[in-house]
Amino acid sequence: MEAVCSRRPAWPEGYFRKARVLYTMGLVDEAVQSFLQCLALDEDFTPAKVEVEKILCGLLSPVPENVKEGFLHRNKDLPAHLSTSAGCFHMTPNSTELKDEQISNVPNAEGELACPSRTHSVQLLHKVENLVGLKRISSAPLLSCQDKAVLMKRKLTFSDQEIKETGDGKSKHQKQDTEQLFHSSSFERTIIKDLIDASDFDCSLCMRLFLEPITTPCGHTFCKACLERSLDHNPLCPLCKDSLKEYLENRKYAVTYLLEEMIARYLSEELRERQSVHSEETAELSNLTKNVPIFVCTMAYPTVPCPLHVFEPRYRLMIRRCIETGTKRFGMCISDSHNGFTDYGCMLHIRNIHFLPDGRSIVDTVGGNCFKILQRGQKDGYYIANIEYLKDIKVTGEELDKLVDLHDEVHAQACRWFQNLKSRFHIQILQHFGPMPERESDLQGPPNGPAWCWWLLAVLPVDPKYQLSVLSMTSLKSRLIKIQKILTYFSNARDQSK
Repeated sequence: MEAVCSRRPAWPEGYFRKARVLYTMGLVDEAVQSFLQCLALDEDFTPAKVEVEKILCGLLSPVPENVKEGFLHRNKDLPAHLSTSAGCFHMTPNSTELKDEQISNVPNAEGELACPSRTHSVQLLHKVENLVGLKRISSAPLLSCQDKAVLMKRKLTFSDQEIKETGDGKSKHQKQDTEQLFHSSSFERTIIKDLIDASDFDCSLCMRLFLEPITTPCGHTFCKACLERSLDHNPLCPLCKDSLKEYLENRKYAVTYLLEEMIARYLSEELRERQSVHSEETAELSNLTKNVPIFVCTMAYPTVPCPLHVFEPRYRLMIRRCIETGTKRFGMCISDSHNGFTDYGCMLHIRNIHFLPDGRSIVDTVGGNCFKILQRGQKDGYYIANIEYLKDIKVTGEELDKLVDLHDEVHAQACRWFQNLKSRFHIQILQHFGPMPERESDLQGPPNGPAWCWWLLAVLPVDPKYQLSVLSMTSLKSRLIKIQKILTYFSNARDQSK
């Protein structure tokens, strides 16, 4: 059996069989160690639980004949939390003793003093079993160095963590665990609130009370937002540096329901304060005129699609916040050597986002309103700004008639230019930007003018600074004149090349 356990150190059945052989040979202490090693690898291994219960019930009985011969002579070699001596049993690593005299003075349910009996042994046994079930703490000291390494590397797969949703949105096993924790024993229902320290429930990353606590497969707990932000920079656990690539691949974060319930029950005031601060921060991020996130990359135009490849940690955080706040909007500006980004830009609306296994994402956006920068700033590494939205100045009467004539003339010129393009350029534009939008019946209906003007400006091979000058205009007439000059220049250049 030693050979089997050494070759397959993560197989609980091997340790169980080894324990049975040792117990048959009368080596009770070695048998207990093997049973606990089995439970450390599989805490639901029922046969091992039954055997440990039988052995410990016999050992905890005060009657000497129930103690297996040879166990007391070798108990000095056992770890402190499982050692026995005449009339005492060490339950904790600090060797706290529960002597027979102390046990005999514990009143029973009827208020009478109970004598040392099997009842108290079973109560102590349940405590030992709880220690075995919680991360296999009690059995860890019994493992060899090789076994400890295997145990430390043992993780829960995401298939094990997937849960079936019930009608009220809570998982079945979460409900069972919560009921067992808060309603199954009188000991847990009578926890003194003064004994609970709020600092024990602080996230090690933000140093604040847990909000949506996530426990990683390596056993560490963080706020959901804190863990996501850490994974933006490195797909490793912030504490033990173990790999957490599963979260980037699956994007599934299961909140530690029991910890959340404990905080709500025993730290309600602190939780309300934490949620209040979080709500204020979310409200600040939801404002679409103040502290608007700015993506400094390329030119964007109203109504024109703008696909983005997001890989920088600061922009991963920015995009995630736009999704979480529900705005799904951010500003796009081109770079400027003096101020960081230009004075004018375009809002982008997130239509869809596709996450890649390494944390990068492909974000499908479309242009919204144009804006002017009023004030610049930074937040968590990315730019923010106070902005003012631009709207075209409306005209009436004779000016409107002249505007319609100019619009029709430039639109026809644009259609001719597009039709005369070489087939390969024509196909590339259609694949990237789609077909040219139809002309609007109401020229002054959209806040930034007809959509076809922006589509044409996006496909024309023009210097970005020239395009920016058109973007900053609030007059449809001036914009059409600019576009007409560009089309005339390209038409003349094509004619001269023939």
